[in-house]
Amino acid sequence: MTGAATAYAVRAQRLDPQALPARFTMPAGGSDAAVYLDRRGVVVKRRLSGLPLTLSLPISAFEGISVRIEPEGVDGLVAHVELTHRDPDLTLPLMVTRDMEEAALDWESWSSILGLPMLLTETDGQNRVVGGEAKVRIEAPKPRRRRAALQNRRPRFLARRKPGHSRPMPVIEGTEIIARN
Repeated sequence: MTGAATAYAVRAQRLDPQALPARFTMPAGGSDAAVYLDRRGVVVKRRLSGLPLTLSLPISAFEGISVRIEPEGVDGLVAHVELTHRDPDLTLPLMVTRDMEEAALDWESWSSILGLPMLLTETDGQNRVVGGEAKVRIEAPKPRRRRAALQNRRPRFLARRKPGHSRPMPVIEGTEIIARN
């Protein structure tokens, strides 16, 4: 297949980030691989040297959601949005399109849904993180009530009560006492 034919074939199978889990096929080493993708991980089933192979990867095993823009023809550009892995054979195509606005929307949507950074693939093949990841500072919680200094003591409503005694309770022996009307 040529690059344009591949673009149209993948475009017909555009994966919607809002419709997870998703099942699709992708070309892998001369044969097709069946892929299952959800918010927690990816399962890839393919044949390797004639033997069935199943790979189960968590989403954290992937580097991020990358966009790669390539020239097509004289005036055209094609954007490839991919779930990028360190191993190029495990990189999953999510969409191929000529519409750059649609590619940018999907790129951001996939990144936020899967919790992975947005990557821009440079012309030399290197991935660069676009934008900063949101860092949440975690500190010790602030006291929420005026009486936070007294929190190691008994609660206020129990402080009004007198504590019980620790001596054994008396036991009444003899006839049984039953209350009857």
